[in-house]
Amino acid sequence: MSRDRSDDRLEDVLARAHGQLGIAVYDGLMGRGGPPELRDPDQVLGRLLAAAHRRTGDAVVGRLARRHGRGPVERAIEKGNAPAEGLLMRRSAPVRLKYREQALGCARRCWPLDAVQVTEIAVEAVRDLISSLEDEVLPDEMCDRLLRLSRDVGRVLALPQSAQLPSALVGYDYLDEVDDYLSTCAARLVAQARSSKQLLDSELLPYFGAPEVSWLGMLEVSQDLADDLDLAHREAMALSKAVAAVKEASTDFRGADLRSVELNGVDLEGIRWDASTNWPPEWEQRIWKASLATGAGHGELIVGAEPHDSTVPADI
Repeated sequence: MSRDRSDDRLEDVLARAHGQLGIAVYDGLMGRGGPPELRDPDQVLGRLLAAAHRRTGDAVVGRLARRHGRGPVERAIEKGNAPAEGLLMRRSAPVRLKYREQALGCARRCWPLDAVQVTEIAVEAVRDLISSLEDEVLPDEMCDRLLRLSRDVGRVLALPQSAQLPSALVGYDYLDEVDDYLSTCAARLVAQARSSKQLLDSELLPYFGAPEVSWLGMLEVSQDLADDLDLAHREAMALSKAVAAVKEASTDFRGADLRSVELNGVDLEGIRWDASTNWPPEWEQRIWKASLATGAGHGELIVGAEPHDSTVPADI
């Protein structure tokens, strides 16, 4: 193995270790109420770990910058290390629970409409147009159908941009990770939808106002539009999966240790848990009373909106 390749592998390991340490330190701090004050010895330890992590990060970034002129984030992007669906579930359960309402709010903002359905309808409409053009037939209602398609695809362009939420330890804040995950998928979908709408509005629809029908020209543009809309549909599916992953990370707390979480003010409705989930002792009875079996088997429970008259059997 060459020296350069060996150095690259070492830098990758350092960057990955630095990232994992940052997540662990951040989740440990935020899961217990936020950055500590210098009083309790355990909190002092947390502050020292955070400081050590920052210094380690500075050293890693400096080393990479000297050799390659770029840091670990850029190198990760080049290698395609984008957030995967399962990574959110690996974050600390107390942090996921503490910020579940904000995370679910991010998901709702990124999914105000069913973009998968919008793009499916658009693809179907353009394929119908292609079929008609191949037969040199142009249905009377096709222009109106394409105008509705343009309007609906335009709604996709209104998906929100990144909220740029502030973080205590930049790059490791859980809500930053959620926002980056969703906004990256949304940005790709918006870009593809914009390209499709421009092609539709500027190149295909003008054919309907022309004095003579150019079958070949309309067919070529329609085929290009179908390809663009297929890509938009794939990006819509990716965003749909990202939204589902955020909801899953904000809902699934089976087997989680939540004893350190301050639950006052936290919306627990809809949370899935089981007998191996550890709640704060003062909340345990209330959680059992407010929960029902999901019917999914394996002792899975879901927290309801209101307490029940009887407690769910502990041996479920």
